[in-house]
Amino acid sequence: MKKLLIIVGLSSLTWVIYVLFQPIIDWNFGWRQIPENRSKVSFAGIEDSNYREAIEASKQHLDTIISLSKAPSISVAAMIQGRMVWSYALGFMDLENKIPADTSSQYRIGSVSKALTSLGLGKMVEEGLIHLDSSVQYYTGLFQNKPNISISQLASHQSGIRNYSVCFCFPLWEYYSNEEFQSIAQSVVYFEKDALLFEPGESFSYSTYNFTALSLAMERATRRNFLSYMGEYVFSPLQMENTAADKRRNQTKKSMPYETTTEKFKDAYALNLSNKWAGGGFVSTPSDLVRAGNALLDTAFLSKATSEALVTPQRLNDGSINEQNYALGWRHDFSERYFNGNIKVEVIHHGGMAVGGLALLVVYPQYDLVFAITMNKTGIQGRFELFDTIIPMVEQFILSRNNSK
Repeated sequence: MKKLLIIVGLSSLTWVIYVLFQPIIDWNFGWRQIPENRSKVSFAGIEDSNYREAIEASKQHLDTIISLSKAPSISVAAMIQGRMVWSYALGFMDLENKIPADTSSQYRIGSVSKALTSLGLGKMVEEGLIHLDSSVQYYTGLFQNKPNISISQLASHQSGIRNYSVCFCFPLWEYYSNEEFQSIAQSVVYFEKDALLFEPGESFSYSTYNFTALSLAMERATRRNFLSYMGEYVFSPLQMENTAADKRRNQTKKSMPYETTTEKFKDAYALNLSNKWAGGGFVSTPSDLVRAGNALLDTAFLSKATSEALVTPQRLNDGSINEQNYALGWRHDFSERYFNGNIKVEVIHHGGMAVGGLALLVVYPQYDLVFAITMNKTGIQGRFELFDTIIPMVEQFILSRNNSK
């Protein structure tokens, strides 16, 4: 009996250790060889004949990128002057079953979700349902043990709210949460009582939990479920038919999320994203994402004043602009990375790194151009590779646009 108790005890301890550290342990198992024929499987969506040269050059570029990046699939879209001029997919949305990606294949977009939430916030501001200078305390009744945190401070990561941490949960890291939260209010409880990193407005600290709190304020302000509001007032009007919350149920268009190495792939760790819909929980397609980006350029969705408010980098209490030129759900830079640094290009953008997904949405106001790209693989830690990927393609479309005038 004593030996049996020891065996049961050791087995139980082993199981607890496994579920605590499951993402790390699972990483070592299930690797398979990446198919080398991914670049030979493609889907042409929209191809505007006015941009034929840019499209063909971009296709050749992607043939190289899919090999170098070891992405199972890549999907891209470009919109110019409010018109979709290119949509394209390359590779497999499902490597195991050899299912090719197409332009309706959905990808985890990670933090690009923040840019989509920003559009919903802008819509609420225009309708007078929420005010950027009002506090999250006013709308939610929570965070009462803290200084007032404004809606704009949440949306620009100047609230002082912490990011993911370790927790008394399975697994040990909040980032890999598998808990099914029944409401946004329930997920906010996980960090609502924690001390702020700094006084609101005193500094900048990027945290997806800012957008979890923001989405709760949006719910309370509108008395509408956040996902329902986004669907009715953002996704539907912008014809974003393939954008939704990343739920495991009934998502037949969703590309399989993968981990990759230089030669192998494996299924990504299974997550539940119900603690971060607004900041990192949506799936989408590049075609949908460029429609979202174009909403900043087209006054049919938001007024020019509202769009400018959303993309204006926010200042700290001392008057300085935060270190990432972060606005309200968007970054806004003037980049010298294009055309060998000969001109500064205005870039409004947001990237996303998720478990099993990479995404980038970029708006180029001076060219009336919007570009988006997605991959179904986890990104390289500490390095966001998609800007390097899109710049040669974007340059081709800018040149074609200028030549067609």
